[in-house]
Amino acid sequence: MPREVTVRILGSGGAVPSKDRWVSGVLVVDWMGNRVLLDAGEGVQMRLQEAGYSTSSIDVVAVTHEHGDHVNGLAGLLQSMYVNDRTRPLKIIAPKPVLDFIDEVLEATETRLGFPIAKIEALGNGSTTLSEAGGYRLGIHWFPTCHSKSSMGYKLTWTLRPKINIEALESIGVKPGPWVRELLEKGAVDVEGKIVRISQVGQPQRSASIVYTGDTAPCMEVIEASRGAEVLIHDSTYSSDMTSEAVSRGHSTARAAAFIAKEAGVGLLVLTHISSRYRGGEALKLLREARSVFPNTILAWDHARMILRF
Repeated sequence: MPREVTVRILGSGGAVPSKDRWVSGVLVVDWMGNRVLLDAGEGVQMRLQEAGYSTSSIDVVAVTHEHGDHVNGLAGLLQSMYVNDRTRPLKIIAPKPVLDFIDEVLEATETRLGFPIAKIEALGNGSTTLSEAGGYRLGIHWFPTCHSKSSMGYKLTWTLRPKINIEALESIGVKPGPWVRELLEKGAVDVEGKIVRISQVGQPQRSASIVYTGDTAPCMEVIEASRGAEVLIHDSTYSSDMTSEAVSRGHSTARAAAFIAKEAGVGLLVLTHISSRYRGGEALKLLREARSVFPNTILAWDHARMILRF
C-alpha cells in the first residue's frame, strides 16, 4: 500500500474573504482513510464538495481558535452531516471558546444532530491518537500559538511501521512468509514454535509530520512543535513592510514565517492566511520574500493539492 497523504487547501485567505481566496480551511487525507479538517471557515462545505469530498466523510475537525474566519463554517458543516443522516461519531478538537460556541450556539448534541460528537479541549501542550491500523498510527498534537489567549496550532504525525530486515530474519533461522504482516501489526508472532519480535528483525520506526499554525505571530512554541516536520503550513498574512501591523494583530509576515521554517528545519513551508490586500499576482511578493530566507517555500492558493509520500 503506497503511503500517501493528500493536503487540500480549501481556503488560503485572511480574515476577509475575496473572490480568489476564501477563509481558512485545510483538509488532510491519508492512505488509511483518515480525513482531518483543520479549521472550518465560512464556505468550507462548498470547498469540500468542489474537492470531491462529502461533509459526512470527515472524521476529525480541529479548530485553532474562535475567530469567525476559522469557525463560522462549522454550523453549516454539522447541519449538513445531520441532513445526510450521519450516524458515526465526529471528533472535534478545539480550545474552550470554540467548544462553548458549539454547545451554546449550535446546540450540537447527539439528540439534536443524530450522531455523537467527541469534544476534546485543546489546552497547553497535549495529544491524542486519531487512528491505528495495520501497524500505522496517526496522532495529533496541539500547542499554544501567539495570536489570541486560547489560539492553538496542530501537528499531525504518522508513525510508520518498521521495515523487515530479511537478513535479520535469516540470522535467527526463519524465512519471510504471510505471517510478516501479522508481525508488523502485532509486534510479535509465533513462527513454528519460535517467537519472532519486531525489535529483532525490524528497522526502527519512523515518523512524518505536518504542522498547521492557524493564526500566529512568530513564536518559539511553533518552532519547537515544527522541528523536523515534513511540511509547515504557516500564517503569512502580510509582507515585511507591514511588520508592525502583523505584530499588533498577532500575525506573521511571509519573511518571518520563513525564518521560523529555517530554524525548525522543516522540509517545506506553505504560506497561507494571505491578506485580501494582496490580489492575484500581488501575493507573489510574499513568496519572493519568504524564498529569500527559506527557498523551499510555496504559496498556498484555494484548491491547491499537495501529495506527500512517506
